[in-house]
Amino acid sequence: MAVNRAVPPTIRSQQELIERGVSFPAPPLAATALPISADGVTYEMAQQLTWLDADHFVVGRWDGSMSIFKFVESAVSGPLISESVTSPAFQGVRMLARLPRRSFASSNDEDSIALWYAGDDGWPDLRPGGTYGYDPALGVATGARAVLAGTSTLVVGHTSGHLSIWDHDPIRRRLRFLRAVDVRNPDPVNPWGLHDVHSIAVVSDSPAKARVLAGSEDGYVSIVGVPSGHVLSQAVFNPQAQRGINSVSVAGDSLLVANCSVGPDDYNLWYYSIDPATWQIALRGKANLIVDTHRPQAFNFATVWGAYSGGPCWFASTEEGALWMGTAAPASGIDIIGYQEVTSPLGSTLGYAPDPGRLVMVAYDLYEYTTGA
Repeated sequence: MAVNRAVPPTIRSQQELIERGVSFPAPPLAATALPISADGVTYEMAQQLTWLDADHFVVGRWDGSMSIFKFVESAVSGPLISESVTSPAFQGVRMLARLPRRSFASSNDEDSIALWYAGDDGWPDLRPGGTYGYDPALGVATGARAVLAGTSTLVVGHTSGHLSIWDHDPIRRRLRFLRAVDVRNPDPVNPWGLHDVHSIAVVSDSPAKARVLAGSEDGYVSIVGVPSGHVLSQAVFNPQAQRGINSVSVAGDSLLVANCSVGPDDYNLWYYSIDPATWQIALRGKANLIVDTHRPQAFNFATVWGAYSGGPCWFASTEEGALWMGTAAPASGIDIIGYQEVTSPLGSTLGYAPDPGRLVMVAYDLYEYTTGA
């Protein structure tokens, strides 16, 4: 099945359900067929968000723009923009990853990633560090995370269902390709046969056994050794899933997985424990974060572990424009504190920074919160 990757996954999922005859709530006013021809859409909503330090974060959008913002703790003003650039290839930004010494990597095109670093004046003096090529068969970079385990290593997920592992030289500000790792599920859970690796989290940054966890559109949760690329475990997060993984977040041995639930008996937030002896995952809880239970799907765009005045917690953003919050524990599973209506539909990306607890939620607009942690 041909897939238009320029369409946000929330809309792509809705279109597939409509083609199957599933009805969505009707708008209050019937649509009218206008005597004009559709000729493409550019979405300005955020795809990626990464904290760069305790005060700054970078947002990448579908239109190819990247903006660095300074967090402002104020009840009357929001984040202040420090710098704005575009992808060298002028394509949507599908990957951002913080690197040491005030630098970060971003997606570029189907056979390269880009490096950026702050100049002498800090992030307002953002400078390009060049583009770094790889085999185009890997496809566009869709997720990444740096692992600091004695050396600086960048692990990148791609549309092909592979990971690429890179050595990062923070002094010379250079990347060097090491190897590619196949983490594809031979039987994807989604109806389009997609394998995009959207989200990567660090499980262990021990120099002796650094590990990352990758969540894929095809449903696989993969734990991989770094920098060796050895696949240590793989499991489908939900054998009955109809949609793949949008986001993963790891804290200690606890894993959160966000996906799109389809139908009243599905779930869009999953909680697992990770066994460091075998690197297998075990289900501890699940929940369906949905406000209007008559909706045929509930897209969980992003989830992240955090903390608030009451202790550890999680946050999630859904396609209904809601920010959800709750807690999780092996004995009790997932407990939902509640949700808050924040922004427009289609979902938002999230970023949490500790010490002090700061949460940022971005769709078209930017919302920032202090968590009291």
